[in-house]
Amino acid sequence: MDASILSVIRRVATTRAYQPDEKVFVEGSPGTTMYVIIDGNVEISVAGRLIEVAGPGRIVGEMALIDSCNRSATVVAKDNCVLAQINESEFLSLMEKTPRFGLGVMKILVTRLRNMDAMI
Repeated sequence: MDASILSVIRRVATTRAYQPDEKVFVEGSPGTTMYVIIDGNVEISVAGRLIEVAGPGRIVGEMALIDSCNRSATVVAKDNCVLAQINESEFLSLMEKTPRFGLGVMKILVTRLRNMDAMI
């Protein structure tokens, strides 16, 4: 996501710092929030297999927020990180007021889907 969208996210979302190796969330757990990486990198794994290392401007946890299902992956801080936590009402507000945010979420989802397809 570009800097202008990250600026909007910083104003509406709560941020939290994570230490290296600290779990953000665990595969199979309930999820009602998504996260935007403000600083640092996180590792995304499914069934113990590393799928992606995501850095600033990327999102994690969006699937559980969108479909209200359990988390599909585990996310762990790779280094010192700052993540912005977005709940459902904040997500809907961002989608409404900042259409480029919604497009950014869709682009990330499509990229992840294409990467998973390539792994199969």
